Amino acid sequence: MGVANQLTLVRLILSPVFVLVFIMGGTAGHVLAFVIAILIEVTDVLDGYIARSWGETSDFGKLVDPMADSVSRFSVFLCFLWGGYAHLWMIAIIFYRDFIVAYIRIAAAKTGFVMAARISGKLKAITQGIVILAILLLIMLTPAHDMEMHEATQRTAQWLMGLVIFVTLWSGADYFRTSLPLIRSLMRPTSEASGE
Repeated sequence: MGVANQLTLVRLILSPVFVLVFIMGGTAGHVLAFVIAILIEVTDVLDGYIARSWGETSDFGKLVDPMADSVSRFSVFLCFLWGGYAHLWMIAIIFYRDFIVAYIRIAAAKTGFVMAARISGKLKAITQGIVILAILLLIMLTPAHDMEMHEATQRTAQWLMGLVIFVTLWSGADYFRTSLPLIRSLMRPTSEASGE
């Protein structure tokens, strides 16, 4: 297994660890959560760079890397929901977008349709990564027993999550528009699609 795939697996392993330390709370828990989130983002950047520059691209990596992205980010967003830093409808939109795009990619692979990575998808990932770290930094800097400050942090986090939702919806629409030829071909009767 190449270094790129190892880093992808590290991201998967770190995801439940993040959930545990975030739930643990307190200064130590929030600092650890911030550090783990940084590690997740760094491994996300490194595994893609190494795979391309070292020639380590593989079918395993193409399958597991997007899954690791979704698992790690959902682990963080579910913790934000649990802590009152995001609304349920926000997490639902992120889930729907990732779920639909994942199935579009699977369908594309089965039919031989090449779905290249979209700029909108990369911007979505960058936006989510920046917002995640910003919110975790705010949480880390918020005094544990200052309820007024805690509520202000929650409100700020929710506004930041609003930015994530905007970019996520735009990215989802972009992928859907790009996949329309694939969707149309899948909707044709089997006999017509196979040339019978």
